[in-house]
Amino acid sequence: MSREVKAPVRPPNALWSLTDGGRATGELAWFAWSAPWLATREHRGDGRPVLVLPGFLAGDGTTVPLRRMLGRHGYFVYGWGQGRNLGPTPEAVDGLEALFREIRDEHDGAPVSLIGQSLGGIFALELARRFPGDVDRIISLGSPVSVTSPDQSRAKFMYSRMAERHLPELEFSRWTQAPLPEVRATSIFSRLDGICRWETCLYPRTPLTENIEVYSSHLGMAVQPAALYATLDRLAAPLDEWAPFDPPCALRSAYPGLRDPMYLSEDVSAGDVGWEPQRRVG
Repeated sequence: MSREVKAPVRPPNALWSLTDGGRATGELAWFAWSAPWLATREHRGDGRPVLVLPGFLAGDGTTVPLRRMLGRHGYFVYGWGQGRNLGPTPEAVDGLEALFREIRDEHDGAPVSLIGQSLGGIFALELARRFPGDVDRIISLGSPVSVTSPDQSRAKFMYSRMAERHLPELEFSRWTQAPLPEVRATSIFSRLDGICRWETCLYPRTPLTENIEVYSSHLGMAVQPAALYATLDRLAAPLDEWAPFDPPCALRSAYPGLRDPMYLSEDVSAGDVGWEPQRRVG
């Protein structure tokens, strides 16, 4: 799958950047208020394994609310277990590969669903490339899946400081321009993102991709209730009868770009394009 999304080579609006942390705190409070309602939604898991990957400089602690919610919905949920996410260091990449194999084997070879926040979404794409057929879908939360320049992120300075620790084959320009894996992928993004340029969080329009817009900060997207509702919906969506995200009428105002053709896949049905998840043999 090729990359075709173009975004301005500049960081997000300074106002969104300066207020991102404060807005994330408010979204955490909103999550605490809405968690009982989210727990009763009809999107029930089927025991499928789900691996949740944190953002840059974050660890599993930042995804605890999300993972607990997924667990209540019947999924087997795993944190990434690699400490702070410092980017594609040898330790992180090797540890994540070993964890993925362990999860896959523990569930008798069942495909694993991946959820990544920010840089965690880039790691999810890498896992899908390394384990073709073993990932059934990817959901990214504020992940710059189409980034082309470090200047499109407010994390540029800190990421560049870590670059010498990264694997040479996963150097920024190589890693971010690698082909997209052939797997169902949903990006949940926000034009109010204060860390990543919002256009970099869009997948190109293909039969396998979908973009869902919410009102959210960058740091708080893993607890923002509308983003979590969409995550639950996309996790529960059957791959053989795939349809675009379609929330109930009462929630439509929480998704501003719902019917913008820019965000929809080229084909809403997996069956119509002859696609189904491929399983590794042996």
